[in-house]
Amino acid sequence: MKASLRTVRFIVNPSSGTSRTRSKEFEELVDQYLDKTLFIPEITYSLEPNQPFLLSREAAEKGTAMVVAVGGDGSVNAVAKGLAGFKTTLGIIPMGSGNGLARHLNIPMEAARAIDILNHDKTMRMDTVSINDDQFVSIAGVGFDALVADKFSQSESRGFITYFRIATHAYPFYKEKKYQLEIDGETFMRRALFISFANSDQFGYNTTIAPSADITDGLMDVCIVKKVPWFKAPLFAHLLLAKKIDQSSYVEIIKAREVVLRRRKNEVINIDGEPVILTRDLLLKVNHLALSVAIP
Repeated sequence: MKASLRTVRFIVNPSSGTSRTRSKEFEELVDQYLDKTLFIPEITYSLEPNQPFLLSREAAEKGTAMVVAVGGDGSVNAVAKGLAGFKTTLGIIPMGSGNGLARHLNIPMEAARAIDILNHDKTMRMDTVSINDDQFVSIAGVGFDALVADKFSQSESRGFITYFRIATHAYPFYKEKKYQLEIDGETFMRRALFISFANSDQFGYNTTIAPSADITDGLMDVCIVKKVPWFKAPLFAHLLLAKKIDQSSYVEIIKAREVVLRRRKNEVINIDGEPVILTRDLLLKVNHLALSVAIP
């Protein structure tokens, strides 16, 4: 019986989300809701930025059946990077602010229900996207989106209200920028408020930037967004929340397998909610069905 048990490593980011993840409470939830006739739980904590990657890579190299990211989109991304090239399945317990990939996969926001999903042992293969020497599983972006992500990461408070406050304060002063895009070999010149490269459909908080995005189709959705006049902002926000932003005349979405984005200088990029500095020009490629993920 014990020989058939599989190890599940939980990697907990204690500082994710709008409140800190309390270790004792989470361990009690795992003890209560994880099926011990199927799995042996192993709970670890990431206290340094690179630890989720190192802990997930170590587990994958040992042949661990599943590694579960307990945190937000940044934590999910870091764990997924550690699993690249291995058969180990990614599990997600959403405890971040936006939880974009978890929402796309219809994983419950309640930790107990999310843990129970692991017991059903249902998985699927999903795409990831390489961006230069980095990777994302949900969304990367440049321009205003990246600016807000950078300011949000420096804020002492989290959650949608903080994100909204930062965005509305910065919006009037931000000017569109000129971008050169090479999308599957075709060149596009665009001025944009921001450009999002979407593997999944949303930023988080159920704000859907790419309504038709599919994490299994081998394509990313290049979402080119122009600056919306203030008086049209409420309608634009409504379309985001209603999953109809592709109906806006301020949004252009192009599906792609490979994209080169040429920029005038190095600036911050939003990679799954985390601000990152990469080289000036960006090369993005879809890695088709590269990752196994646990789903409801």
